[in-house]
Amino acid sequence: MKKVLSLLIILSLLLTGCWDKREINELSFVQGIGMDIDKDKMCNITVQVLKPANLATSSGGGGGGAAAGKPYEVYSSRGVDFAKAFANFNTELSRTLFLQHNEIIFIGENLARSGIYSMLDFITRNPEFRRTSYLVVVTGGTLDDLMKLSKNVEKYPYKEILGMIQNQRNTSSGYVCDVNHFVETLETEEVQPIVGRLEIVKKDGKPQHARFVGAAAFKNDKMIGFLSEEQTKGIMWMDNFIKNTSLVIDKGPKGDKTHITFTVIKAKSSIIPKVNGDDVSFDVKINFESNMTEQDAMYNLTELKMIKSLEDLQEQKVKSEIEDALNAIQKKYKVDSIGFGQKLQEKYPKVWEKIKDRWNEIYPNVKINVSVKASLKRSGLTSKPIQPR
Repeated sequence: MKKVLSLLIILSLLLTGCWDKREINELSFVQGIGMDIDKDKMCNITVQVLKPANLATSSGGGGGGAAAGKPYEVYSSRGVDFAKAFANFNTELSRTLFLQHNEIIFIGENLARSGIYSMLDFITRNPEFRRTSYLVVVTGGTLDDLMKLSKNVEKYPYKEILGMIQNQRNTSSGYVCDVNHFVETLETEEVQPIVGRLEIVKKDGKPQHARFVGAAAFKNDKMIGFLSEEQTKGIMWMDNFIKNTSLVIDKGPKGDKTHITFTVIKAKSSIIPKVNGDDVSFDVKINFESNMTEQDAMYNLTELKMIKSLEDLQEQKVKSEIEDALNAIQKKYKVDSIGFGQKLQEKYPKVWEKIKDRWNEIYPNVKINVSVKASLKRSGLTSKPIQPR
């Protein structure tokens, strides 16, 4: 009896079909999806879809790609909400959109300023969207402009931008945020999100290429302003996001105008809340190690005295970036993007309970002390600069 039962179980497993299977020749593979709203408050979705036949033909090189045509196509759709706009693609496309390979969600500036809650709701309900997809705010043009950029090293614009984002993550040269990170920040008490900003560069009114320029500061789900590249770096120092990044100082130990470049190899930040009576303040401490990778100065920088001066100059540079960032988020935009309130809640929960309802009023005037400690480890293979004859 047991053998019969086991056989029936095995047969039932083998005979079960893949109820949700889809044929590959019935799918359109999305490589980049952008969302925005127009002046009528209608939701717009723009997708870049691969054309597999052209992609295969163009891989042979030698101009075959041009002869075969571009390996992608761009489609747009609109609706009263993002779900309806997405469903409306069915009226135009012969294939079903397949989203599971997509790794970037582009946010139009209009949508970012009006609030992206509806977009997040649509994304997180749809099982095909990846929660690890990068979020990027697009400025300087439309999502259609972005999707049709032709000045690229890669075969299609999406691949180019994905490479740029991954480079930024590996070198800590820009703020990288994904859906998971944004939602977690949004759900954390009093912490405000930040999203990387991608700008479309135009020449004579025509889109030429895209580049990352700092970040966008959000208050809850609405973008309230932009952060420069230096301010974004200052936030990344405080958020412990810095690794393998370049640091350039524009003067030498003798006060001369020059450029000396370092690579930060290790960095650690700590934020310590302090309570004294009714006064709340924070100590921000940054410790990092670096290697020197290039110098313009024509004198020896490897002497002990020079190394100490270089460390001082690096500390001044990083401190300036952090204070610039604090001026932007604390004084100008009045948003707690770093989570100072959260640090206070963790260390002094009773104090936080008393002031949490007034934190938005208190935070812009809280004193934040910044201290930076740099340690220069190596100067590369060359100890002394090259001396031309």
